[in-house]
Amino acid sequence: MRSIVVKIGSSSVTRATGPDPVVLTGALDAALNARSLGWGAVLVSSGAVASGSAYLARTTEIAGSARLAAAVGQPFLMDIYRSVSDVSGRHVCQLLMSESDLRSPQAMSSACAVLEECQAAGIIPIVNGNDVTDRRGSDNDGIAVGLAVASGADRLLLLTDVPGVHDASTGPAGHLTELPAAAIRGVPTGRRGRGRGGMRSKLRAAELAAYNGIETHIAGARQPGVITACVKGEPVGTRIPPARGRFPAEDRWISGIAAGHGSIVINRPAEDSIRAGASLFASGIKKVEGNFAGGDVIEVVTPSGRLVARGVSKVSASLMTLIRAMQTDEIAVVLTAILDRFYRFSGPGEAGPAPAGRAPLVRALELIDSQGYELTRRLALETINLFPAATVETMLGARDDEGRRHLRARYSRLSSDLSFIDRQRLVVF
Repeated sequence: MRSIVVKIGSSSVTRATGPDPVVLTGALDAALNARSLGWGAVLVSSGAVASGSAYLARTTEIAGSARLAAAVGQPFLMDIYRSVSDVSGRHVCQLLMSESDLRSPQAMSSACAVLEECQAAGIIPIVNGNDVTDRRGSDNDGIAVGLAVASGADRLLLLTDVPGVHDASTGPAGHLTELPAAAIRGVPTGRRGRGRGGMRSKLRAAELAAYNGIETHIAGARQPGVITACVKGEPVGTRIPPARGRFPAEDRWISGIAAGHGSIVINRPAEDSIRAGASLFASGIKKVEGNFAGGDVIEVVTPSGRLVARGVSKVSASLMTLIRAMQTDEIAVVLTAILDRFYRFSGPGEAGPAPAGRAPLVRALELIDSQGYELTRRLALETINLFPAATVETMLGARDDEGRRHLRARYSRLSSDLSFIDRQRLVVF
């Protein structure tokens, strides 16, 4: 059976007074009918916060938090869905997903296992982000594309309060009928409505789906029969076609399931290098964006914003920012300076002479000398973890100029093979 993941945005499922039963009823009816067309459907339904806020404003004088509003609003959404399913004699179930689930392969595997059981039993799953536990609110666009990639869905339908994606060529009243994945980042976007993500978030989800072999449509939630039309392959909204075939199951966690936590901009030689199967080194990194840690999934993009790859970073954004665009001998100077700075925080010691160098090296050394203890400690621990044997050997010896020169020499040799994204954990599009 083929499958479709349908995400309905907050601005589409709620009115000022709470959930819109017309939109919710129509969505579930279409999901139930999709099965007769040979399709399984998953509904990712936003609107808990907006629904709860409307109810609290109408019935109490409490100025509750978004978390409280989500906890109050979630049952309202499910009551509407269950009333529709009871009439049809079919069943629905609820899955709440947190941002921590999008960071856990085990959690996503469990969620997909439940989706498979639902499809086998004819149950329609209603998925929503867990706004009670997520610190910044749930990203239902990210949840929708993550589930689509993980479950091997054939189509992703992102329903919103506009009929599709528009740009300068279409004007505000029209929309693009088709948008290639490579052109997505050139589309101007703005924030509107009550949802968290807006069009920018939907385009990012569509881009990720396209690079994982999934056809995506961005369309108006109030267009009559929009879900059924999409299932039948009829034109709806803006279509983003697949940009390539599907990845093997073992690559999908990095390619499209895991939430991205930042990005790095690389130069053309670096792009050519990783496409040829080589590793990504510091000299090819032009810019670092985000606040990721070592072990987080990040995006690799060109200066124009085109998505090249996704991979697991070996280092944090803080360390990568310091040593990007550097040669191995310069990296060695920076890493040694980090440890010097940590020693001066931790006890007696004097800084070694700062060698002259190119402007990026000088700026990095100035940043190291101006940062506080906590960041210095984290960078020092990260440096030690990168090259434990060489670092410990020198730490057990002298910390004088001779020791520093020895450590720099060791770091310079070791940095020549320092790939910032493990080639085995890099998926190139």
